[in-house]
Amino acid sequence: MGGVGEDGHIAFNEPGSSLSSRTRSKELTTDTILANARFFDNDITKVPKLALTVGVGTILDAKEVLIMVNGLKKARALHKGIEEGVNHLWTISALQLHEKGIIVTDEAACHELMVGTYRYYKDIEKDNLDTEQLIEDFYREYR
Repeated sequence: MGGVGEDGHIAFNEPGSSLSSRTRSKELTTDTILANARFFDNDITKVPKLALTVGVGTILDAKEVLIMVNGLKKARALHKGIEEGVNHLWTISALQLHEKGIIVTDEAACHELMVGTYRYYKDIEKDNLDTEQLIEDFYREYR
């Protein structure tokens, strides 16, 4: 489980990362450093310049992958990730290659999707997602 950056990166696999990459240390882009400053008192000098990341190839080897995409700022990344082809400049797009890749998103992140794409996924959700059952199962397991 992970998230996506505004530039479409997953797990610190910045744009241009190899889609066959393995777990490794990775130098962070300025955009990623700025985005993560909020975790360091908004002081970019405190943000690490390197991160240990699970490579895209390593992610694709997982049995299941779940990526969360939220907010209007991530809308372009979601569009590039599911409506265009697989591309190392948008590492989220590699999920198209995974048999059990799941993207969970909010309405705002869907802003740049074509209407047909949006409706397609809403129909899948409607036909396959029983939210009442999910909530019931959650409470039963975590009481």
